[in-house]
Amino acid sequence: MSHSNLIEKFIYSCSHDLRAPVSSIQGLVRIAEYYPHHDETHKCLEMIEACTHTMDKLLRTMEEYLVNNHHSLKFTSIDLPKLIQEIEDEFKNQLDACNISLVSDVKPSPSWKSDYHSISKILKYLISNAIAFHDPGKEERKINLTIEISDSGAVLEVSDNGLGIPEAQAKKLFEIFHRGSENSLGIGMGLFLTKSIVEKIGGDIACRSVVKEGTTITISFPVFNGITQSCQS
Repeated sequence: MSHSNLIEKFIYSCSHDLRAPVSSIQGLVRIAEYYPHHDETHKCLEMIEACTHTMDKLLRTMEEYLVNNHHSLKFTSIDLPKLIQEIEDEFKNQLDACNISLVSDVKPSPSWKSDYHSISKILKYLISNAIAFHDPGKEERKINLTIEISDSGAVLEVSDNGLGIPEAQAKKLFEIFHRGSENSLGIGMGLFLTKSIVEKIGGDIACRSVVKEGTTITISFPVFNGITQSCQS
């Protein structure tokens, strides 16, 4: 898909997704004005809040796409312990609430140079997605984060034992606004954003998934020569 076609699809999808919550808000406000009873009004206001939350999340994600797209890459040595601690701190509350264990495994390796901002965003998108599609029916819920650096490049892998993805959906997983299911609470941009960042810094991304068993996202990067780069506008 060409750049111009992607932008057109992006704008169309945004307008479509924004129209639905706006219509819901308008309808709920009318209902709230119609009913004088506290219970009905309170329920409507709760639903309005949920709609506006969805809108806010969509708009923030759109902004994030633009920020990522215009971010100037700066390749420096990655402090992996610092990065992993940052990930664990950010998602601690969500992981605890869903009773999910996050296990990290960093293989002993030479120094790795990449863009810290981009690598951090990639891992956060993947961990967030794994949490969103955990399997509440499983007693043991886990997410494994593996990073292995060698002379031939770097491999990042996020694996979970969540709901998994049907084969037909897996083919569209990295498309813009693709949702993992019709009941998904997400807005279908996390993995699209991940892929756009991965490709921007010269990597490849792949997915393996089995329904009811889990999903593994693998990202590979070639060796970088250490020259600072800027993104192309």
